[in-house]
Amino acid sequence: MLLSHKYQFIFLKTHKTAGTSVEVDLERYLGPDDVVTRIQPPVAGHEPRNFRSANPLRRWLKHSYHNHAPAQVVRELAGRRVYDSYFKFCVDREPVAKCVSMWRMISADSSFAHYDPKLTWDQYVERGDFPVDREIYLDRDNSLMVDRVLKYEELNEQLLRVTAQLGIPFEGLKAQAKGGLAKGPKLEVTPAQRQKIYDAFAPTLPFTGYADYGRETPQIASVAETQSGVSASTPQSGSAQIAR
Repeated sequence: MLLSHKYQFIFLKTHKTAGTSVEVDLERYLGPDDVVTRIQPPVAGHEPRNFRSANPLRRWLKHSYHNHAPAQVVRELAGRRVYDSYFKFCVDREPVAKCVSMWRMISADSSFAHYDPKLTWDQYVERGDFPVDREIYLDRDNSLMVDRVLKYEELNEQLLRVTAQLGIPFEGLKAQAKGGLAKGPKLEVTPAQRQKIYDAFAPTLPFTGYADYGRETPQIASVAETQSGVSASTPQSGSAQIAR
């Protein structure tokens, strides 16, 4: 995550949404007093700093600023005046594609803490431990705690608009952090699996723009990660065929 006093914004980092790439590309514009959290594995040129709260009134908190810090923790550490006045944003992604990306990391990335090379897609869905990220940008009452949720599929374009609004001389996403698992064989996702995923993501759907995807039960024929987000084919009804 990032907290910039220089540009008065807070970036909350969700899972499997190119958050590391966003963090690496934006960090270079930040000042020496801004908060930049650590990322694993480390990325060349990324300099974590100020992620331990210097506010003596908040030293009792067990939390520090960290990679996927929830909004409520960030608000406690930064203070309500800063949190409420700074522009806050995050990125989210079409739920099925997000889950496929998480499963591929679990089953293929040996550096991941929960690495399980034997975990099948069907087992992953049955387990139901999906990267919903409700706690990252919603409060306990499922109310939105950020000013904007960017769409992963339109990330570069939307991030350019946000940074222009903030006065950051950003020229577009260049980093491709953690991109080694971007491609994989096509995966059959059944309508029942898709419905289970969308049911789990229900708290976030009103804020991400993907609620209609769930009602229409689309097919995502292929998904390919790019520097600017994702390109996907036109949704159709039926099972989802996802290459990720």
